[in-house]
Amino acid sequence: MLVTAERKFSINKKQWLLMGGLALFNLFYAILLFWLLGDDSPMLGLVQIAMIALISALSFSIFYRFNKREIEMRKAFEELSTNDKLTGLSTRTKFAQTIGKYLENSRKTQPFALILLDIDRFKEVNTSLGYAAADDLLKAFSKRLVHFADHRSDCARLSSNEFALLIRYDGSGETLQARMQALLTDLYHPFSSEGRSIELSLSGGVSLYPDDSQSAPCLMQYAHFALQRAKQQGHNRIFCYEEGADEKLHDLQLLSQDMDRALKNDEFKLFFQPQFSFSTGEQVGFEALIRWDHPERGLISPADFIPIAEQNGFIIPLSEFALMEACKAATSWVNPLRVAVNLSPIQMQHVDVADLAERALQETGLEPSRLELEVTESLFIDMSDQAASTLKRLQDIGVTIALDDFGTGYSGLNYLSNFPFDKLKIDRSFVKDLSHDKGAMAIISAVIGMAQSLDMRITAEGIDNKEVLEILKLAGCHEAQGFLLGKPRDIALLPGVEMGLPAQKEAA
Repeated sequence: MLVTAERKFSINKKQWLLMGGLALFNLFYAILLFWLLGDDSPMLGLVQIAMIALISALSFSIFYRFNKREIEMRKAFEELSTNDKLTGLSTRTKFAQTIGKYLENSRKTQPFALILLDIDRFKEVNTSLGYAAADDLLKAFSKRLVHFADHRSDCARLSSNEFALLIRYDGSGETLQARMQALLTDLYHPFSSEGRSIELSLSGGVSLYPDDSQSAPCLMQYAHFALQRAKQQGHNRIFCYEEGADEKLHDLQLLSQDMDRALKNDEFKLFFQPQFSFSTGEQVGFEALIRWDHPERGLISPADFIPIAEQNGFIIPLSEFALMEACKAATSWVNPLRVAVNLSPIQMQHVDVADLAERALQETGLEPSRLELEVTESLFIDMSDQAASTLKRLQDIGVTIALDDFGTGYSGLNYLSNFPFDKLKIDRSFVKDLSHDKGAMAIISAVIGMAQSLDMRITAEGIDNKEVLEILKLAGCHEAQGFLLGKPRDIALLPGVEMGLPAQKEAA
């Protein structure tokens, strides 16, 4: 629209300059005639009238020519701004206007479904077919959409491979389901491209008027939520908007958008949970656990934001922050306790963790023997030689490597013999039922025996009652961690606090 306005101003300016020039020419010509013929000449009036008529005709011709060109250009610009150049479908702006017109008189508006469709893995289609053939495929796809629309303006191309469609129906779920089934049957029918048969898969989101909303922006937003949920759950499926599920998804998206700001504003902080020795009852270290102190939501559990960070890639700077802050905090403790920090498999794939740990140790002055890095079993599903080499480099400089949440991930045990861990951490899911579940006790006994044969230390986490604590002590565990012994806390608020094992305190 900016181009149109500038063009219009340019044309109007030229018109006024030309008309002004013609008017001045007419004035000078009249003065010249008056001077040559005199004011009593009978020819003067006729000549002036003729000149005015000639100039008026010339002005009309020029105005008509410029205005016609302006009208044509304006139509062309409007066509470009409201219709997709490739497919001829409505653009996002025009489609929003179409929905708005439907809703102007809500009493007369027929129920309709707003459908957003995304062609799955279209980049692969582009690569395999080439851009020209892929464009032809988009045109053919658009024609099939138009076939199901009451008006061409009911269809839109929102982005390269995202389309929108309005389907009116009588308010009956059966009618809508039948129309949707007919649409999808046609869209899933193979397309032909340069003699090849191409089958597409689609992800879709649907919102309903008036059931879900009577607002055009809300209907678009709800359909988008449903589309995102379809993509997250594996693509090739169509979901209708569900308030609970999609509002939660939207909430997670908002958290994802807040993460970069949160790190810059120091909203992430470390809490520390104590770890104790079974043999002495003394505290031997802390595990650093990250928390998000959101300015509006308060403390957010890592169970809520870590999966998001792993999806959007923010886990890499977040993990680096946790490592640096944990090392920095440990250097300020009165007693030289060990600090354990979790590593993400994604971080291991994209970052040289050995270099990162060495830098953290050098910058903070922490002794390598006081740093323990925890990895999960998922790292070993596709463990590369490089990952194993990285862990070995960390051990060589004195850093302890622990296998966290043992028993919950990868079922194979060959990696235990292939990589010499310093410690195994038994997952809380086995510990919590230990007092009444013989199966859990059998598993833990087997794990402890295996770890001892491999010269690995054992830490049991998730201990929340004294009976379990005593069982694990008798079973041969080396270290203990859990709410019974101490909850994760901000030790900056309680510096220098150390606890003994509750059972041993009472025995004393």
